[in-house]
Amino acid sequence: MLHLIFIGIGGALGAVSRYLIDFFITNNYPGELPLGTLAVNLVGCLIIGIVFVIFYHDIIHTRFNPFIITGFLGALTTFSSYAYATLLLIEKGNFLLAGINLLANNLFGVLFAFLGAKFTTYIIKKHFLHLYKEGK
Repeated sequence: MLHLIFIGIGGALGAVSRYLIDFFITNNYPGELPLGTLAVNLVGCLIIGIVFVIFYHDIIHTRFNPFIITGFLGALTTFSSYAYATLLLIEKGNFLLAGINLLANNLFGVLFAFLGAKFTTYIIKKHFLHLYKEGK
């Protein structure tokens, strides 16, 4: 039961973070391309790359997985909002921006996850070598 509370807390933090990031981006960079949704998805992908390496090397115990991944990142990133924003662009007949939005979220999302994992591996090797597990 306690893990459900932690998922809820993580979800609340992720939802508030999502709103604040989206609000800031949308208000400072207006336009038809949904940059706020793209930003939260890319931030979430970067964090998942970082968290993957941290869990992989047992730096943080995997019992925190539900709080971080299911709760926080589940609420922060949003596939449904991304799909909705893309659908709105298609409905407006703006197929070019819809295609850009599809590619940006998918290609850059995977790239950000990769960069997060590589950066975290570098930091662990450089500063926390005793925590790095070769071959894992």
